[in-house]
Amino acid sequence: MQAATAIDEPNPSLARTFACARPREAWLMPPGGKVAKRLSWYWQVEIANAALVPAGFVIIAYLNGARLGWPTFAALVPGCGLLIIGGLYWRGKLHALQGDKAALDKALAVADRFDRPLLLLTIAACLLAAAGFIPPLRESDGGERWAVLIAALLALAEYVNYYHRQLQHFDNWPDFQRLITGRGFRPAKMAVDLAAWRAARQKRQAA
Repeated sequence: MQAATAIDEPNPSLARTFACARPREAWLMPPGGKVAKRLSWYWQVEIANAALVPAGFVIIAYLNGARLGWPTFAALVPGCGLLIIGGLYWRGKLHALQGDKAALDKALAVADRFDRPLLLLTIAACLLAAAGFIPPLRESDGGERWAVLIAALLALAEYVNYYHRQLQHFDNWPDFQRLITGRGFRPAKMAVDLAAWRAARQKRQAA
């Protein structure tokens, strides 16, 4: 999920390095204000969803008299991991707005470390979902097959939404306006910050 439409001011200690890596609009987030107020609860919602989404699967299965097995819970792992990464990122953005720039650097370091593992887990979840519709595995429980498919698609959407392109627009009016006016999908906020963080790291290592 995406919580805001602008990016915070750069870390003063990395400003010169980030200048080459970040687009001009990435510098325009004003400190505090509505963005900070929104992020103060948004990051908590993202992390809470890492528990609420699996709980929702279990409740829906129970109400429909279905039973979920290991394939469903395995497919839920990458999506839940991505929600936690997203929550930590937005928490880092909030702390950066409040003057603690190091918090955002730490969140981006975590996002960088888990980028490849979460991608591989997301691919594995999608393969697991596809396998449920291939003979003879398609003869397994129908409810389980669809649960795995939904969990895999959620993970794929979250990975793209955080590491590549912002897919979620419905929870922020300016973002929704951008979508319906045909201006396309903008780079994800975390993807922009992560690219700048990686560029800064490479320069430090090369120095």
